[in-house]
Amino acid sequence: MAGRGLAGHKDPSGGYKAVRRVAALFVLMLLGAGALAQTPVPLGARLRVRWQGSTVRLLEGGRTHLVSIQGQFNAAGLNSVKLQSAKEADGFIYLLLDVSGLSKLPPDEHQCGAGVESNLIWLKLDQNWKLLDAKNFLYDSCWSPISLSDGPTWQGDTLTVTADKISADSTETMVATYSYKRPEEGLKVTTRPAAK
Repeated sequence: MAGRGLAGHKDPSGGYKAVRRVAALFVLMLLGAGALAQTPVPLGARLRVRWQGSTVRLLEGGRTHLVSIQGQFNAAGLNSVKLQSAKEADGFIYLLLDVSGLSKLPPDEHQCGAGVESNLIWLKLDQNWKLLDAKNFLYDSCWSPISLSDGPTWQGDTLTVTADKISADSTETMVATYSYKRPEEGLKVTTRPAAK
C-alpha cells in the first residue's frame, strides 16, 4: 500500500479536495471583505439632519456641516426637514431637502392659521460645504393657490412631486423631477394644463 496514503482510506485525494475547498472559501471570503472595505459608504447614509431656524446641520461622523437655506422655503418656521438625496459627484456635493412648516407663527384661527407650506430644495455645495447654488419648488401652500397632487415619491432614481396651481380661470399642473444619477441638473419643473 505504499504511496496510497494511510491505511483504511479509500480515496487518497479526498483530504486534498477538502483542503482545496476550504482554501478556496477562505480566498473568496478575503476577496469579499476587501471589496466591502473598498466600497465607500454613500453620502446620504453617512448624514443625519438637524435644523434650527433656517440653518440645516448635517452630522457626518464627528463633523457638523452648517448650510443656510434662508430664502429657499415659504414656511414661517420649519417643522420638518427630510434629506431626500445626498450625492458627491464631479467635485461637488448635491443635496435634495424636503421641508415643511406652518404658514404663520404663531398659529391661530384666522386665514392660514393652521396652514402648511412645503418645498423641495436642491443645493449645490463645494467640497468645503459652501453653498454655490440653490433652487426650490413650492408644492403645497396655504398662502399661494398651490396644492399637492402627488408625491414626493421615488421611482427608480427619479423623485417626482406633482402640484396643482389654481387660478380664477384655469388650473395648471406643475411637475418637479430630480434625478439621483444626474444631480447637477437640479430640479426640473414642467407645467401643463390640469386634466379635467
